[in-house]
Amino acid sequence: KEGLLNVIYTTDGKDIITEQRLIREILDEIYANGGRINIVDLAQHLRIDLSYIENKIGDVCKEDSTLQFTLGQFISADYTNRLIEEITDILLERGLIAFSELIRQFDLPTEYLNSILTNRIIGSSQHNIKYESGTLYTENYVRLQQNILIGYLQGALLPLRVNELIKNTCINENLVQNLIVNLIRENRINGNLIGTTKENSIFYPKLYTDAQAK
Repeated sequence: KEGLLNVIYTTDGKDIITEQRLIREILDEIYANGGRINIVDLAQHLRIDLSYIENKIGDVCKEDSTLQFTLGQFISADYTNRLIEEITDILLERGLIAFSELIRQFDLPTEYLNSILTNRIIGSSQHNIKYESGTLYTENYVRLQQNILIGYLQGALLPLRVNELIKNTCINENLVQNLIVNLIRENRINGNLIGTTKENSIFYPKLYTDAQAK
């Protein structure tokens, strides 16, 4: 009848709640959980059938426009900002981190994590963070890796397999191939790299190839 409130019973049948109150309690649970919660946990915490939660996803996001809903989870803008700070701190401390490790460590939907990395972290003008071969890394880390390679390869007198180089140094195996190619192109090391992968590539020092040509 007109004027009657739509009410929802809790799963144990002990309480009833209005639809507007449900939206408010969903928001309270999201904030209480640090800005991130999946709707299965939400339904259990509120003792509300999952279908009612699903029906209110759009209304909840309208109530707080900073929220997003992705792959069964509510995620707030505050949570995203804290996550970006944490990932950036890890990168500045370690120099690099694999995308797959971030997925495991934070148990995040791939689509969501990829979005914030692309739009908020990669190419950051403050820290110049880059992404290559499934790994995030800082410009300082790349410079350190380049310096190690220059010192190692400029002193080489004989052909050197890249996979042996990886074993003998702390060069990152995911970056080594491109780093060597770029250093040769920039004339920062003298030689040639033959091969397409780190497993089959060999670096030939210019001193060696010049001696063979005589």
